[in-house]
Amino acid sequence: MAARAKETARKRRRSPSPVPVTCTDLELSYDCTVLVAGAVAATSTQPIADLQSLRASCKAMHMATNERFVKRRVPLERLDTMRWLENERYLAAVKNLAAAGNPDACYVVGVTCVFARQDMEQGLLCLRQAAAAGHKVAMYVLGLLLYASGAAARGAGKEYVRQVEGDASASAGATPTTNKECRRCRHISVDTVNEVTWKVTGQRRGQVAPPLPEDNHRCTASSVCGKEGWDGYGVFCSEGCRIRHEYSVFFAKVNYLH
Repeated sequence: MAARAKETARKRRRSPSPVPVTCTDLELSYDCTVLVAGAVAATSTQPIADLQSLRASCKAMHMATNERFVKRRVPLERLDTMRWLENERYLAAVKNLAAAGNPDACYVVGVTCVFARQDMEQGLLCLRQAAAAGHKVAMYVLGLLLYASGAAARGAGKEYVRQVEGDASASAGATPTTNKECRRCRHISVDTVNEVTWKVTGQRRGQVAPPLPEDNHRCTASSVCGKEGWDGYGVFCSEGCRIRHEYSVFFAKVNYLH
C-alpha cells in the first residue's frame, strides 16, 4: 500500500499543472464567437432564423448575436420571404437592425420617414448613416433630397451623386459623365418609395415632372446631353446636367414634390 501511494504521489508531481485561463484568452474566444455569428448573418439564406438558433445555443452566442457588428451584416434582401409572408415581423426586424446601424435597414427606414411619414429630419439622419457605410442607393436618394432642399445643401447633394458614379473630383464638374450607376440606384429607390407609400396610402402615386431648382446651370450640349444609348444610360456634358436629369426623373416617378 505504501509503495502504491508513493507511486501515485510521484505521478501527480510529474503531471503538468493546468494552465490558468486569462482574461485575454476569454476575450479572444468571445471575439471569435462574434466573428462566427457575423459570418452566419452575412451568408445565411435565412439570417434571422439562424441567428435565433445561435442565440439559443449558449450564453456566449446569445451575447454575440446581439452585437452591432453582427446585426450590421444582415442583408435585407435575404428577408424577402419574411417581408411578404410575415410583414409585421419583418418591420420589427428592420427597426431592430436599423438601431444597430445596418446600412440596408437604415436606408429603408430613411426612405419610409421621408416619403411615407414626412419626417425629413429623421429620414436624412438614417440615409446619412447608410451612406456613410457605403450604401449607394442611400447616397443617391440623399443626394437628390439635398439638391432639392435649397442652395445651401446643393453642393453636398452633388457630392453624394458624384460618389454614386465613382467620379473622382469635384473639379471635374464640367467634364462629360454618365448616369450608369444612378440609373440602377433610381430603379431600386423608386421601387422602395412605391412600396413604403403603398402601405400608407393604399395607392400608387402618379407621375408629374417637378420644376427644376434655380441653380444658374447652363447645358453646353443640349441636343445630345442625357440621350440614352444602347446600354440604357446617358452621357451628360457635366455633373450639373446629370443631377438635374436624375432629379426630374426620380421625383416625377415618386411624385414627392407635389
